[in-house]
Amino acid sequence: MISRVPLLSASQCDELVSQLSPLPWASGLAPGKLYRQKVKGNEEIAFQMGQQTAPADALMRQITQAIMESSFIRTRMFPKSLVNPRFNRYREGGFYGKHADSAFLGNGQQQVRSDYSLTLFLNDPDDYEGGELELAFASGEVMKLKEPKGTLLFYPSGVMHQVLPVERGERIAFVGWVESHIQNPQHRDVLSEITKLCDYMMDDPELALTEHHTRALNVKHNLFRLWWKN
Repeated sequence: MISRVPLLSASQCDELVSQLSPLPWASGLAPGKLYRQKVKGNEEIAFQMGQQTAPADALMRQITQAIMESSFIRTRMFPKSLVNPRFNRYREGGFYGKHADSAFLGNGQQQVRSDYSLTLFLNDPDDYEGGELELAFASGEVMKLKEPKGTLLFYPSGVMHQVLPVERGERIAFVGWVESHIQNPQHRDVLSEITKLCDYMMDDPELALTEHHTRALNVKHNLFRLWWKN
């Protein structure tokens, strides 16, 4: 499932970028030098990276809160936690080659499962050429995505993907990974659909709190009892 959420306004994005620009950006975090040379060529500001980038931590907390409180996201992803938030920047020649996200992120007992990968686009697509997020599905379908600033894009973490080389300008984004309370993606789809159905019935004066609506709510809550994991 690929979904887009208009999370931030254009002015909010502009303010974020202006606050990030003067901060020290580090070479993208990666397992080793060879990996960086072959697969990853970007710059990042990660959460709690150091005192010099402390202002970015507050910005990451604000974005994380907005994501976790979004009604659209809560009724489709059922997020439990968002981990490893960071800002990334791709300047001319910057890229992130085709790769798979790790199944588990974090350290020690704080490791969480990555169910969804998130990209929040922070600058206008006209600011750069190239830099598309390319998703390569097991079915053979390939999608190249370049979204308006303020748009949050989320997709299953198991999908192979890459950021194509930036040919002009720079691409700035916020990224993170979400663990869902519902591990099985098919169960998430079922819960999302029945939640939308119940909401639709509640908004219809002729259907709200009828016998059919009450039964649908009962089924929804029983499914949550079956599949919800804290």
